[in-house]
Amino acid sequence: MYAWAKQTACLRRLGARTSRHFAARLGLSGMRQRGLQTQSPLDACQATKEEDVSLRDIFDLPTQTTLGSRWFHQGQPTGLLMESRFVSPKLLCKSGKEAVAEAEALVQKVLSAETPEERRMIIKCLDQLSDSLCRVMDVAELVRQVHPDSSWQNAADEVYSGMFSYMNQLNTHVGLYRKLVEVMDDHEISRMFSPVEHEVAMSFRRDFERSGIHLPKDAHAQFVDLSSDIQEASRGFLKSQSLPPPSNRTVAVPVDHLRALPSQVTMHILQSSSTRKRADGTAVVDLVPDDYAAHYILRDCADDATREAVYRAWQYGSTTAVDTLETLLEQRRALSHRVGFESFGHMALEDKMAKSPSHVDEFLRGLATQAQPRWNSAINTLQQIQAKTRPGQQQMFPWDRDFWMSKQQMDKGALPSLHSYFSLGRVVLGLSRVFKNLYGVELRAASPQPGEIWHPEVRKLEVVDEDGRPLGLIYCDVFARSSKAHVGAAHFTARCARRIDDDIEVSAASAPHSSQTVVERDGQRFQLPVVVLICDFPVPAEGSPSLLSWSNVETIFHEMGHAMHSMLGQNGFHNVAGTRCPVDFVELPSILMEHFARSPHVLSLFASHYKTGAPLPLELVTKHAERRREHAALDLHAQLFMSALDQRYHSPVLDPSGTGAKGWSTRSLIELHNDPMFSEGPGASFFGHVSDTQWQSRFTHLIGYGASYYSYLFDRVLAGQIWDRVFHGDQPQQLQVAGNPLSRRAGERFKTEVLRWGGGRDPWQCLAAVLDNGNMRHGEIDAVAQGSKSAMRIVGSWKLPDI
Repeated sequence: MYAWAKQTACLRRLGARTSRHFAARLGLSGMRQRGLQTQSPLDACQATKEEDVSLRDIFDLPTQTTLGSRWFHQGQPTGLLMESRFVSPKLLCKSGKEAVAEAEALVQKVLSAETPEERRMIIKCLDQLSDSLCRVMDVAELVRQVHPDSSWQNAADEVYSGMFSYMNQLNTHVGLYRKLVEVMDDHEISRMFSPVEHEVAMSFRRDFERSGIHLPKDAHAQFVDLSSDIQEASRGFLKSQSLPPPSNRTVAVPVDHLRALPSQVTMHILQSSSTRKRADGTAVVDLVPDDYAAHYILRDCADDATREAVYRAWQYGSTTAVDTLETLLEQRRALSHRVGFESFGHMALEDKMAKSPSHVDEFLRGLATQAQPRWNSAINTLQQIQAKTRPGQQQMFPWDRDFWMSKQQMDKGALPSLHSYFSLGRVVLGLSRVFKNLYGVELRAASPQPGEIWHPEVRKLEVVDEDGRPLGLIYCDVFARSSKAHVGAAHFTARCARRIDDDIEVSAASAPHSSQTVVERDGQRFQLPVVVLICDFPVPAEGSPSLLSWSNVETIFHEMGHAMHSMLGQNGFHNVAGTRCPVDFVELPSILMEHFARSPHVLSLFASHYKTGAPLPLELVTKHAERRREHAALDLHAQLFMSALDQRYHSPVLDPSGTGAKGWSTRSLIELHNDPMFSEGPGASFFGHVSDTQWQSRFTHLIGYGASYYSYLFDRVLAGQIWDRVFHGDQPQQLQVAGNPLSRRAGERFKTEVLRWGGGRDPWQCLAAVLDNGNMRHGEIDAVAQGSKSAMRIVGSWKLPDI
């Protein structure tokens, strides 16, 4: 909702796998001598360039001893991310004040614009203003999450808090809004806007109006108060997640029922719970289930009664969290009414691809119609396994899900691990080769200057085109450590791409641009994008590279998809650069990269044993993929249900009973469980609501994805269509030879029609253009390009991608 610093600095991973539990080059010669392995046959034929060896080794060599430390500690510091303003916590605080001063000078430029030339530059001026704030606020947010030094964290908190308050003032600045509207309504000026400039202007105008700028004074004051209340309730709901489970939800678990659990889990339970003996001599632990214990008991404990009791106690939920959530949802509805929307869902979706809640419902029901046979089949399979072990027991319940899924996996036997074929350095090298094939873009290892990185394990990559010209920088902070916030996988935009040679001169001292972060193209100067990828991969063992699971490989491919969007989405404007696009479109490039991570052709580019160099057996990949797909329909059901619940919670009618009594969110949850979209077939009890539980108290994505949780499913379908039609088609007239998705022609098409626009073009038009290869049904492309309700229906009817 904030025009000046859109909340897209950090894109966290939201995926189906989480639903169940809700620059100078390196010195190469010395690195080769210290390397962990010799070149494999794969490298000999495909990675002869020194840059490739360097790229692999900066991730696979020991992290602390041979790399990082000298860059981190020695020499005069240049500042975080090569910004001289960020040399120390003190200077970070000073940079916040300087950014506000620069913004104030730009505000005065807008307010004093009178001549046609001055008014013509108002959109540029507003975009420059947004960039001046974000270049500090986004770095402050990054520092708060990843910097190990508390003095830096405290300074970042101070900077972010102060600038956030100033940003809120800009959101309600009537003078700026009126100047913007005047320019947009002046045909002589607005007709000179480029398509991207028009999108920038529209994004500012929508953000102003969603901030209640056009309301009378008293109504606007109420809007501001409601906004503050919503922020407070959001913090309260998230804080409630860390509260200990209620002590009155203790479950007496026989110690014998813990024997099937991993030993470390059993020890955790025994050490954290009191143990006693019943009258019959049975040893029991009085367990208050947390996420950790509940996960393993539900998966491994064979006793149905124990699993049920643990499930009920675990999912009882926090009454405090439920009360806070209901207050938050009621406040969101009231806020949307203040600015003339029927519901918060209508307000949130106005500028998204979906446009309205009814369109989202059309999409979700279309997917559910396709998916019901798949999840019913998956449940039938589990019931057959249950019947062999428990003859006569047909009904299955939510506490049975993980146990019988695990039993199915065990019955088929364990598959060999893939970890040894996925050293982190080889995976990054593989990504570079994929980008080279598709877009003519490479990743190159680069040496950070002293003070440029915040931890010795951080790695710096340059992104360059085929002529060696820089496109941007990527910093990789991918190993787990205690000093990092637990954000999982995330993509931080520290600086957006933007044209700067036509910047508005202001009296306040503008933030300097380092010569290393600016590039000239066709006589124009551009600020290079800088992104930071955060993961929590395991720290490698001594003398070994970091070895990734296949899930980890997909994660880094996903995050690099975001990064490449930032690198290639350079349309000249900060406010719509790269990933600054609608939330239901922003995951498309990253999810598409997950398809590449599963492609045998792509895996053959880099997947080889870290010791022997032997290539990854593709039949093993096939077996792992088949094993994962067995339960994909059940994860899909969970994603669909959460998406539908999110829509219901942000609809015009919150309380289905109309009583207004507390607990209405649970009643709404029960009502959705009874919706035919989810309740038909053998899974009715398997997916049904369990009495005296409040699952919604744990649905934390309601905070960041209010009314837009459907986005990940939506973009999964879009990515699947683009993968099938553009990169992996099997028809002669399509862009791609069957089987091999690494087509430069297909990559250029996706780059030209999607990536390069960032948020500067209607995403429906991007989608229609990239899919228009002559194979879509008559009229389908036109409907998609218009982005109407029928477009959502069409997308809902598209084939569900394999997971």
